[in-house]
Amino acid sequence: MNSLSINLLIIFLFISSIKISNAEVVDRVIAVVNEDVITKTELEDATEIFFPDPKDRPQKEVIITQLIEQILLEQEAKKNGITISEAEVDRGVELVKNQFNLNEQDFNEVLKKQNLTPELFREQWRTQMLGNKLIKSKLQGQVAVTEDEIRKYYEENYGKIEPREEVHIAHILIPSDQEEKAIEVANMAKSGEDFESLAKEHSIDTISAEKGGELGYFKKGDLVEPLENATQNTEIGEIVGPINSPSGFHIIKILDKTESGEDIKYIENRNSIREVIYEKKATDALKNWLEEMKSQAYIEVKY
Repeated sequence: MNSLSINLLIIFLFISSIKISNAEVVDRVIAVVNEDVITKTELEDATEIFFPDPKDRPQKEVIITQLIEQILLEQEAKKNGITISEAEVDRGVELVKNQFNLNEQDFNEVLKKQNLTPELFREQWRTQMLGNKLIKSKLQGQVAVTEDEIRKYYEENYGKIEPREEVHIAHILIPSDQEEKAIEVANMAKSGEDFESLAKEHSIDTISAEKGGELGYFKKGDLVEPLENATQNTEIGEIVGPINSPSGFHIIKILDKTESGEDIKYIENRNSIREVIYEKKATDALKNWLEEMKSQAYIEVKY
């Protein structure tokens, strides 16, 4: 689903390596969520696993809220018949290993440092994937990003979108050791002789010479600096040169100039901006959906 990554989607970061219990638990119940309960031991275990350093621990209410949201999502997934197969979990675990270039031994060492067993990690991953799949089904078609939103974000964070100019040119290329000939051919072209014929007769760029010197369209920055400067200051139909470059002497004719409404920087950043906006919208939609589920559920917290 576009870019709604697991880490973003699962805003309840405490996905349970601890299975949330049902009414059979004899431990003290601290919260009831419809037909499920959260016990004191489960809250303590979740706190220990995800916040081993007491200094980093949020208030107890924050963790309970996250566990409640997890239960609601699991209940909703069950209601909608959404499941995760063992094969899907296998692929997810392998993806993690490959992403961090871990062999089996290294992977188990990393888990051990996080107080997790491979089995516990699989349960975490299964819950994440379950939430991912559920959220995808619920938010499908509800989150869209328009081009206007992308442009607005760009201008607010990067600056004004500058028009991008493209120049369509033809050239005649004369060897570097034949400056006098380059001046002579340039004068012939500027005096009105047919540029295409001159290119076919004199240009050592045989590929473009066959097309009358035509080179194509170039955006700002595509040409070497001497040619860039020359083409910027020359009008359509005019001829400029000879201009020296590492390739030789160029006599250039400006065939056309066009502008589009997008500059190169905007084009390069458009997709990443779309991702940022989409993630923000999806996160807001997810929060709203969770609040709606809470309002419709039976939730009782007992401290």
